[in-house]
Amino acid sequence: MSETRTDHFINTIPWRFFKRIALSQIVLTTIVILITVFSARYYLKVYITNQSLNQVTESLELIKHSITTQNIDPIKWCKSLKLNWSTRYTLIDIEGNVLCDNYIDIKNLDNHLYRPEVQDAIKKGLGTTERYSNSLESDMIYGAISFNTKDSNFIIRQAVPLKQIAIAMERLDRSILLFFFPLLIVTSLLSLWTSLQVSFPLRSLVKKISNLKNLKLTPKGLETAIAIDDEWHFVERTLDRAELELANYVEELQLENKKFSILMESNSDAILAIDNNENVLFINKRYYKNFISEERSKIIQDKKDLKLLEVSRKFEVHDLLRDALKDKASAKVRNIEIEMVGRSEKGWFDITTSPLISDDGHTLGAICTFRNISHKKLADQMREDFVTNVSHEVRTPLTAMKGYVQILQGVKEVSDNKIVKEALSKIEHNSNRLTLLFQEILNLSVIESKHKLYLTKTFTEDITQTVLLNLKQVHSENDKEVECIFNVKTVYIDAALIEQVLTNLVDNSYKYGNKNGHIIIRWEPGEKEFNLYVEDDGPGIEPSHQKRIFERFYRADSSRSRNLGGTGLGLSIVKHIVQKHKGTITTFTNDKGGISFKITIPQTA
Repeated sequence: MSETRTDHFINTIPWRFFKRIALSQIVLTTIVILITVFSARYYLKVYITNQSLNQVTESLELIKHSITTQNIDPIKWCKSLKLNWSTRYTLIDIEGNVLCDNYIDIKNLDNHLYRPEVQDAIKKGLGTTERYSNSLESDMIYGAISFNTKDSNFIIRQAVPLKQIAIAMERLDRSILLFFFPLLIVTSLLSLWTSLQVSFPLRSLVKKISNLKNLKLTPKGLETAIAIDDEWHFVERTLDRAELELANYVEELQLENKKFSILMESNSDAILAIDNNENVLFINKRYYKNFISEERSKIIQDKKDLKLLEVSRKFEVHDLLRDALKDKASAKVRNIEIEMVGRSEKGWFDITTSPLISDDGHTLGAICTFRNISHKKLADQMREDFVTNVSHEVRTPLTAMKGYVQILQGVKEVSDNKIVKEALSKIEHNSNRLTLLFQEILNLSVIESKHKLYLTKTFTEDITQTVLLNLKQVHSENDKEVECIFNVKTVYIDAALIEQVLTNLVDNSYKYGNKNGHIIIRWEPGEKEFNLYVEDDGPGIEPSHQKRIFERFYRADSSRSRNLGGTGLGLSIVKHIVQKHKGTITTFTNDKGGISFKITIPQTA
């Protein structure tokens, strides 16, 4: 019978938990005892040392009072002290010279001016310190006090050995060791008993945790639960409350979900989200309002397993969402024209797609936002129309002005007058500059307003030779050598726009390059793009200017550009054309000291 009870007792103990908690308590108790012992020992030593320092201070104050009030000669007083006293006294003058010492011959002592306690005595009147004495080869407590007599200023230093304190601490250490091990045994046994008491209820607790997913307690059932007698019973009752806690948590999640839905619905952008199978996960009200009619909205909202094709017929949007799912990367496309509900004209949108990625890195779907920029496009169109109209209106009087100048230049009386002739020449020159400037502004406006490129298969040699023939007529007096390299035979481009790019770059090389220099035009292939290089051999552009030369009206050398007829818009036009082709343009200084332009344009055809 007794063996059965013993086996039952052993089986009711969760040994893994018991060993863990018992060991933790023993280790923790041992650490606490050690910290307590060492802390008590430390503070006891500090207390005894402070008491000794106070005694030294009081003794010095008493000696100072006796010498100053009774007019005792400090040197005679010092020499009268016995050598076998446990306390050492040293008399020092204000310069640190030892005048008398009752332990050591002063001839063997060096200057004491820079002893810490002496320095404090000079500055503050009293100083104390604890340090090792090289003279006595022992730890000492030093105290020094300064005082004045009729004849001079003196410092009396008192030194007390710490041997007695060390002896007392050794005795204390032996006492600690004597009591430590019995105390450790008692606390260990107490920890084992406490661990047993804590471990017994754990068996029932483990069973309840294993059955928690099937727990269906009601509030009435909670009233009959075990009374809370200790912390472990409190844990059991807390587990009984788990279902109710979970219900509250679900309610909070539903509330948070509602808040999130309100936030998404209040967004001014249209939002569409799909899963990996292109099933629609979410559509906000703005999307319905912009792209889905009211009648169709009623049908769609009640339908399950809604597909992407049913809510969007814009295949470009489909491709963007699929790319986001495939590449797991965000993308943004500007100026997409999409039909809108309730409007005769199409709307313009900036579209951003992003993958929906979980914490563990799995792609759950993709989200697409549509930002309506129709009002911006309208404002841009108004600006472009204004620029176009102004350019046309200004060029008309400029043309008339040039005509009158040419008429006046043909009059003999005018042509014979040097001053008038020179004035007319300047008027004609500046009229030409203004005409060119407004033509460039008009070209830039046309390029900016161009939404669609007419990409055609173009032979690189043909377009290059066309540009060179035109420019050689303009720069007939210029003897530059032009080298063409055609490692790409055909490209898909808007030929008219790229011809203007090449014209502007080569024209700059003619104008700003060396007089008898060398120009290189290279067409090079890439993986999914082609590269066009236009290079000259000097004098180049400073790196500080290279970052800004594509800005409108920016000139690296203003005076030279004006003399050569530059408007400051040529490279800006080049950049806009390249960007229309979704390409890039960069500049760098080549090994010949000149400037190199590199244009990279992707090829999708």
